[in-house]
Amino acid sequence: MNSFSLFRVFFWAALTVASSGAMAQISAPINAQFEYELKITADPAKRAAYLKQSGDAPSPYEQVFNLVKGSMQVATVVDKVDIRKDQYHINSTGTLGSVLSTVLNDQKLLRDSVGSVSSAGLLTNTYQEKRGNTELLIAKVEKSLVNFYKVSSRTPPVGNAPFPGRLLDMLTVGYQFIGRDLPAKSVTLPVTDGRSLKTYTLVRGEPWDFPFDGTNVKAIRYYKTTSKDDSATFEVWFSEKEHVPLRSVIGLNAQYGATIQVDLKKIPKL
Repeated sequence: MNSFSLFRVFFWAALTVASSGAMAQISAPINAQFEYELKITADPAKRAAYLKQSGDAPSPYEQVFNLVKGSMQVATVVDKVDIRKDQYHINSTGTLGSVLSTVLNDQKLLRDSVGSVSSAGLLTNTYQEKRGNTELLIAKVEKSLVNFYKVSSRTPPVGNAPFPGRLLDMLTVGYQFIGRDLPAKSVTLPVTDGRSLKTYTLVRGEPWDFPFDGTNVKAIRYYKTTSKDDSATFEVWFSEKEHVPLRSVIGLNAQYGATIQVDLKKIPKL
């Protein structure tokens, strides 16, 4: 497992849902900071079984899984969200905890998204992501395509993909609902992670009395559909009032034998 794969395990952004229907534009500017705790529950035995079955060789980064005994908080993620009448900017930094920071030489997850705001929600124009010591990844909308670059958008693109009318990224999906209605049914989402474009379907589930910040908060649960080709599970709880993600849980497939949980520490003043 190289460092790129490892950061996909630790920082695979918790996909959240966005409505594909008409939504009212944000009535007032939002400038807030959201801080999350990222916890991983790992089963090294499952990872070892996968390596044995697949014939893959473990790498030096395998030691990280051996450091995670049961559940462990591994990182803090801070998102700075600036949403205005017709444009937005979201900047995110993921910082490893002390033990993993030492093992991985203080690598960080850096993400940045800029774009416009319309009646359809946040529309990505440029998304950038750098995971540890890997190359900078860039997804940029140019005409009817999203082009993918490495290191710089001044170089020729390494790939591209058409997108159906609107584009989301691993940051904008989390903040689509602030000031808007939660979707009443399942939605299909085109999402880029800076190197490809994937489509996800999420379904509205049951309401919860969610324990949060010393009290119970009304929340709505959404979950991702799975398939033979995509067995990873995903659940997210949105606060019923502010429509911010309180918790996201990702169950990774047997390749990793791990579950990621991302918890919002406190709902900022909006």
